Amino acid sequence: MNKEIFNMKKIIFISLFLIGLSELWAITGQEIMDRSVDIQNTQSAAMDIQMDLIDKRGSVSTRRLQILSMQDTAGQNRTIVVFMSPPNIKDTRFLTIENNDRNDDQWIYLPSMRKIKRIASSDQNSSFMGTDFTYGDMSDTQTDKDRHTLLREEVFQGRLCYVVESIPLDLDSASRSKLISWVDKEWFVPLKVDFYDKRSEELSRTAISENINLVNEIWTPFKVTMTTHSSGHKTILTTLQVKYNIAMNPGFFTTNFLSTGRVQ
Repeated sequence: MNKEIFNMKKIIFISLFLIGLSELWAITGQEIMDRSVDIQNTQSAAMDIQMDLIDKRGSVSTRRLQILSMQDTAGQNRTIVVFMSPPNIKDTRFLTIENNDRNDDQWIYLPSMRKIKRIASSDQNSSFMGTDFTYGDMSDTQTDKDRHTLLREEVFQGRLCYVVESIPLDLDSASRSKLISWVDKEWFVPLKVDFYDKRSEELSRTAISENINLVNEIWTPFKVTMTTHSSGHKTILTTLQVKYNIAMNPGFFTTNFLSTGRVQ
């Protein structure tokens, strides 16, 4: 009898020890979001995108654009977006230069006005070119600006995901009160992101990533849908072509190219 009790205590001790180890080794919300960004990080990228704007009645407005990005010598990202069609917005160009110690620098060139406009920090929550994306969405994700908490694990779109809550460390300068992301456990790609309004703290927008394929060892969503819940309006980005880690001319990522469309 005493031997049976001893064995039972031994089993309980080992079980508790293993549970403790599993908690010790458990991944954190910060680690999940860091890995999600790192795993999709590239030296350069070129994308051809179709953008469909769909109102609540189902009317569709289609745009075509190209997105180029590269890391500079300091490891900071630079991105240029060029609208190719329709004619009324053709040659509109948008430049983002990442900054680690402050908000990213952003400029937009409007051909109808033949001028460059600098995007102010106060405009980060404004709509980007009438879409459901904001200027803040167009900046690169910097995970150290939020506090990330792993809430649970959950299945979404048939995939097991980490569900992570991200709250800005500086709420005054942030464009939203929090994000909740469903990050695929295998791919570390966010399959769904809920955006919560800064003022009301209510769910305002949702981004869904689909058609995820492996391109040059990088899991890439070929369809991203952003929906604004208050209006029912949504924007769908469909990737038509993508290339990673290719030779890229730094001249694309300058205010000179922004205004002229030419690389010196």
